[in-house]
Amino acid sequence: MRLELSEGLTESASERLLRGELDLAIVTTPPPNDHLDYELLIVEQVFLIGPSRDPLLKRGRLTRKEFDALPSAVAPLSRNPFPSTMLCAVRVDNSTPMKRMVAAGLGYALLPFSGIHQEVAAGALSAALLPWMRAERVLALPRGRPVSRATREAIAVLKKICRALIDEGIILTVATRKA
Repeated sequence: MRLELSEGLTESASERLLRGELDLAIVTTPPPNDHLDYELLIVEQVFLIGPSRDPLLKRGRLTRKEFDALPSAVAPLSRNPFPSTMLCAVRVDNSTPMKRMVAAGLGYALLPFSGIHQEVAAGALSAALLPWMRAERVLALPRGRPVSRATREAIAVLKKICRALIDEGIILTVATRKA
C-alpha cells in the first residue's frame, strides 16, 4: 500500500483518478462526471479572507451586495465565483501563496474555515462568513473499478478525522437536508 497526501485542484485530482493514478480523492464541489462516483463527506461554510484588521471584514459576515461590490479579488483556486463585471487577473492553485497575497493586502480570497483557522486565530488574516456560499467536500472514486480493502479503510479513517475536526471547531459545517 502507498499513501499520498497532497493538495491540489479538484480538476487535477479528478483527472488523476480517471488515469488510475489515485484510488480515492477528496474534491470540492466537483462537476458531474459519468466516470466518477461521489459521496458527500461534509459541507463547509465559506469565508472571505482579507488582511489583518481589514475594516470590511470586522463584522464577521458579509451580505451578497457587499461581496459583489468588492474592489479587488484573488479568485479561489481555479474557479471564479465573482460577477463577470469584476476583473480578476490573478489565479492561484494553492492556498498557501493565496493566503500570503491576501495577508499582504493584494486582494481578497475565498476559503473554508478549515483552511484559515490558524491564520485567523493568530491575527494574520481577517475573515467574514459568506452565508450563501458553501464548499462541498466529496469523496471521489473511479466508477466501475473495484474498491480495495485499503481504500475502504482509508475512507473510514477520513470520515473519522472529519468528525473529529468538526467536534474541535476546525471545520465549520453547513446544515444539509437529507432526502
